[in-house]
Amino acid sequence: MEDSEKTRKLQIKIASLERQDIEELNTILIANVRDETTGEVIFGEVETIENYMGGGEDEYQRARKYLVAKDETGRVVGCAAYAEPDPDMVKHFNLEEAGRTIELLNMFVSSQVLGKGVGRKLFEAVCKAVRDLGKEQLVVNSGPRYKNSWGFYDRVCDQSCGFLTGKYGSGRDAKTWKKKL
Repeated sequence: MEDSEKTRKLQIKIASLERQDIEELNTILIANVRDETTGEVIFGEVETIENYMGGGEDEYQRARKYLVAKDETGRVVGCAAYAEPDPDMVKHFNLEEAGRTIELLNMFVSSQVLGKGVGRKLFEAVCKAVRDLGKEQLVVNSGPRYKNSWGFYDRVCDQSCGFLTGKYGSGRDAKTWKKKL
């Protein structure tokens, strides 16, 4: 494969998640939802995310809305979800009027397309979707398992906002960001 082929941007279409996309997303989830110490797949968490994709509510009674990225062949190469901010995020960001803010959740991109603009296109599509809902701000948190993605959020968000201490357990702090829409 020539270098220009490796680095070319993919033709990506972003659309709402359809039930048949969940099966394809399973492979992406299995590649990403792993214990950062052992590298083992956390199957229970994969199943929980797939339940959210199917319309199940999370522990805060939120039904997440998902967008998927598909390449020019129609293959699913990533996803991102959004919902009202959870209580920890409301407190961390001091969101007096949380109704103006949306939280980005479950953003995953296939390792086969990293660096080809898929994540940025998904992020921009989420921003547009929530702007269209009349929202003014997007907030994000990412735990230590996904530390490799923190540079991405540093680039696409307006501001890094410190850490949400213990968000994912003792000593497992989440880095946070916000973006004005």
